[in-house]
Amino acid sequence: MSKLLTVKEGVEALIRQELILYPTEGVYGIGGDARNVELAKKICKIKGRPLSKGLIVLTDSLERLQDWIVPLTEEQQALMKTLDHGFHHTWLVPRTAACPDVLSGDSPDLAVRLTTHPVAKALCEGFGAPLISTSANIQGEPAIMLEEDALNFSDSEVTGVVVGALGGIPQATKIQHIITKEVYRA
Repeated sequence: MSKLLTVKEGVEALIRQELILYPTEGVYGIGGDARNVELAKKICKIKGRPLSKGLIVLTDSLERLQDWIVPLTEEQQALMKTLDHGFHHTWLVPRTAACPDVLSGDSPDLAVRLTTHPVAKALCEGFGAPLISTSANIQGEPAIMLEEDALNFSDSEVTGVVVGALGGIPQATKIQHIITKEVYRA
């Protein structure tokens, strides 16, 4: 069983390059420093997720990703900042060669979500870098939506669960391509 962490303790765990669970817009996420390829691989192993699928990168600011994504037009940036159910959804953005391959998997795009969720945003701000953010569940199992279930997510690689409420959307966030506008997950 995992332990509860304050946001400050969650940031400290991120600085130590540890994995944490934390509330997001719709489900509990598992994450760590998006710049750390080994942490991304650990998350995929814990989840039973193929590396080819890639991961979502969560950030409080597009500037934190400027080396990893192609330059966006003002219109595209504004679109990424549009709120859906009070939160941003996830956008597929063409990536640059500087983006770690494990984050995008077999895709030429990086999945990016600007977060306004208070806990997730505080983690990004306090840590000062983007986070890996994928649902805290084993591949094919239901997403974790209760703190009690997050605390029972047993893995020795996870430091703990950051305290806070989910954002209230009834499922994982919508995924859409920033250029084609194609929706991959509604």
